[in-house]
Amino acid sequence: MSVDRNFFSEFGRGVKSYGLAFKMLFTARFAYFMVFPVLAWLLFFLLGNFIVGWLGDPVEEWISRSIRLLAGDIAWLQNAGAVAAFVFRVLLRFAYFMLFLAVGGYLVLIVLSPVFSWLSERTETALTGKEYPFRFGRFLREMLRGVLIALRNTFFQLAVTVLLMIVSFIPLIGMLSPFLLFLSSAYFYGFSFVDYTIERRYLLVRESVGYVNRNIGFVMGIGLPFAAALLLPWGQFLVCGFVSLASVMAATVAVCDSDRRQDASLPAEKSQDSSNG
Repeated sequence: MSVDRNFFSEFGRGVKSYGLAFKMLFTARFAYFMVFPVLAWLLFFLLGNFIVGWLGDPVEEWISRSIRLLAGDIAWLQNAGAVAAFVFRVLLRFAYFMLFLAVGGYLVLIVLSPVFSWLSERTETALTGKEYPFRFGRFLREMLRGVLIALRNTFFQLAVTVLLMIVSFIPLIGMLSPFLLFLSSAYFYGFSFVDYTIERRYLLVRESVGYVNRNIGFVMGIGLPFAAALLLPWGQFLVCGFVSLASVMAATVAVCDSDRRQDASLPAEKSQDSSNG
């Protein structure tokens, strides 16, 4: 029972850390970070439209030309070719738009990984006063680690999603699948956000997994708002971009708070050990 209380207490601590995170984010020291999600959104939107046009225009011309050749001298069939090409253009752009909404949020963690690493470092400096002098090698290592962690968690989350989809066909138990899927998303996203801070403790990936599992309560509390933002039907990518900034800062707040708690408990534990001896 104490484990359950501890989990919910830690979960609440993770969620509450967003209060300080948002307060810090909207200060002059951190507000400029909000430009990066907008730039990422514009990049993907423009790049996607270019790819759709590059792939779609030749197909559209082929459809129109093929129908004109089949129509021969029949005027209304030639007009049908133009209509079919127009319908194809609309459907292709609609499909791209829906795909952009569906997977855009998942791209945030990978594309903005260098920004997240920098933001986490700046947040820890603001909280603790500890400075991290810029070193390109360390920055590159942290950036690549962030990308790898995001890819790793995406793979495992996909595996869990497939498993839960299979389980969903089981009567009664399947009713829990959407809820369990949401919780697993909170866990994996929380893992990614927390790792931007604990990577500066020089933990190996397996050590990071151990840390996250020991602190699963506040890790899921960190991941919950971002997982909820992914459920938004419109503006998903842009909203997730802004929420992810707060998530990185909240994770840094929670990890630094855990470090303080651990440091404060050490003298008491040592004195207790010495008295027992």
